[in-house]
Amino acid sequence: MANKLKQTPRYLAVDILERVEKEGSYANIALDQVLDRVRLNSSDAGLLTNIVYGVIQHRLTLDYWLAPFIKKPQQLEHWVRQVLRLSVYQMTYLDKIPNRAIFYEATEIAKNRGNQGTAGLVTAILRNIQRTGLRDLTEIADADEQMSIKYSLPVWLVKKLQTELGQAKTLAILEHINEPPTASIRVNTRVTNAEKLQTELAEVDLQVEPSHLTPVGLVSQGGFFAGTAAFEAGQYTVQDESSMLVAASMQLKPNQQVLDACAAPGGKTTHIATYLNAGAGVHVTALDLHANKVRLIEENANRLHVSDVVSAQAMDARDVHSKFADEQFDRILVDAPCSGLGLLRRKPEIKYARSEADLQNLKKIQLAILNSVAKKVKIGGILTYSTCTIVDEENQQVIEKFRQQHPEFDLIPVKTDYDLTVETEPYMKLYPDDYRTDGFFICCLQRKTR
Repeated sequence: MANKLKQTPRYLAVDILERVEKEGSYANIALDQVLDRVRLNSSDAGLLTNIVYGVIQHRLTLDYWLAPFIKKPQQLEHWVRQVLRLSVYQMTYLDKIPNRAIFYEATEIAKNRGNQGTAGLVTAILRNIQRTGLRDLTEIADADEQMSIKYSLPVWLVKKLQTELGQAKTLAILEHINEPPTASIRVNTRVTNAEKLQTELAEVDLQVEPSHLTPVGLVSQGGFFAGTAAFEAGQYTVQDESSMLVAASMQLKPNQQVLDACAAPGGKTTHIATYLNAGAGVHVTALDLHANKVRLIEENANRLHVSDVVSAQAMDARDVHSKFADEQFDRILVDAPCSGLGLLRRKPEIKYARSEADLQNLKKIQLAILNSVAKKVKIGGILTYSTCTIVDEENQQVIEKFRQQHPEFDLIPVKTDYDLTVETEPYMKLYPDDYRTDGFFICCLQRKTR
């Protein structure tokens, strides 16, 4: 019975949630590792995924509801809190699961992980919640705090978004960040096209539709896209639609030398590579700070059949100024390390790990990288800056500071293959509610002629 219990979605969810919160693991990575190790049927795999993401997405709300029922919170073991969170999540957000099933397995998990006394505590708390009901969010007097608890977003970030974007736009974003993310893939135009790939995936029961943002994107409401024969053959890679816009924004030509200064895991590098002509002796130089991530770039380039135009090496992008010749590259991409606050739907754990101080520290790193690569852009060349965050400190404030120090760069419109409903001049700001994608920022700067 114990071994069987350890293979259930709820038991596995407790383990994953512990790893995410205590060890700082990313939920998607921890979840994929478990799904690779434990062969669940599609229904159980779906429930496990739902619980893991749901509990993380709604953590502040769940803790608000649980607080009145936990008499000594400081004495509550971490895994017990996870059991309670996932139980209340199922009770409030999953209407097809009866309480008796939720209570029974929560009790069994508590027996297995703890003892009879722990099991009794868990059962008593859940029964009390069932009898008493959960307190209403309207009991929270402060408007910002109420919004924070309702949408499970830290108060500092709620305030920041309202200051920068206004209440209406902030609410629109918050209404969407806890929705399940769509699955998206980028078609490798070196070996196939979107129409052919869509047909091939349909034959293995993976239904995809064309992206509204880019002609190389296909999207789906779900599905495991990293396990198909087409994936292994390099016909596509898993990539969010918003990040597929970067290569087009660079206005690449087949005979250009390109630097991707912060390249791992190589999604944008391999996309850039599809624009280049291997016979012309050009390539994209891809950098990353860590050697293991450089290997990942190389592996992706090999799988996607673009290794002939990709050269990867370990290097801190802040050292580019001393490693390459001035005016060596026609195009440079700085897809900068950032807070990742545009990924709240896909990586909800990020919102609990970030602070306002992080933004200032990251801003310094981002500016240092831009300063390091500035002189390596050819006269008339384009420097593209992108992030997967949605806050001013890491986006326009960085660009404004950079241009103060480098007046030789002009802002130019962000080029896209499709006409989009968001502005692309002087830069593109894509929010999670605009197209149900990751939040993203793209800015293109052209170095003036002498």
